[in-house]
Amino acid sequence: MAILQIFNPDEFYTSIDSNKYQAGQFCWIVVPHLTSVPQILDIERRNPEEHSEVNFILRNANRREDFCVSDRTLPIKYLNLRSNEELLVQRSKRRPGIILSRGLDSYPDITKLLVQKGKKHLQEDAIIVIPCYGIETADDPIGFPPEMVSRIRCLLYRQFFYFPGNAVFKEGVARLDRIQTIVGRDPSTIHTTNICLQEDVLNLLLELFIFCMTGIEDENLSMIRSLTKETFPS
Repeated sequence: MAILQIFNPDEFYTSIDSNKYQAGQFCWIVVPHLTSVPQILDIERRNPEEHSEVNFILRNANRREDFCVSDRTLPIKYLNLRSNEELLVQRSKRRPGIILSRGLDSYPDITKLLVQKGKKHLQEDAIIVIPCYGIETADDPIGFPPEMVSRIRCLLYRQFFYFPGNAVFKEGVARLDRIQTIVGRDPSTIHTTNICLQEDVLNLLLELFIFCMTGIEDENLSMIRSLTKETFPS
């Protein structure tokens, strides 16, 4: 049981307004599949007069000239690629996520300046989210195997955080090593729910996140990890 001996499953979550976008809130997000070598969609016009008709080749981005300054004699209008940019392709999947933070610093006078300069992306209303992944079962072989889950429940991994099933989501694992940024509030990128981590559980997640990112383990996290480790069979 481990972490569930410290936080009862019935007290793991709290219900909130789904439109809050607050830390600890569960949501649905689009999560890319990471690969050791990115893939490029090499694309060019099918003929010089057309912007919408193109030919393309999917390949690994491992050529020396990739992402280097090069001449695009026939740019494709709808892609708006610059000379040192490439078009990447990634598998993606809609997954649960946990909001880590929102409401980053923003200044109205700088917003106006950036709009004038065409650089709005330098000050955006971003949300930091931790993607969540499933657990292997007898009916579904996809996800974390039970041998790993038993360790994750005991907080032996600094990059994984276990959560039990709730009214919306099945039990799973939040991956701190897959943290991502969501820009804006468009439903195609983030859809929030009324499920949120209870405050003490959220604080533990934040402590684990700091430990994961910095290697610094605070006193409360160290105490809880000592207790959970005792429940892990040798």
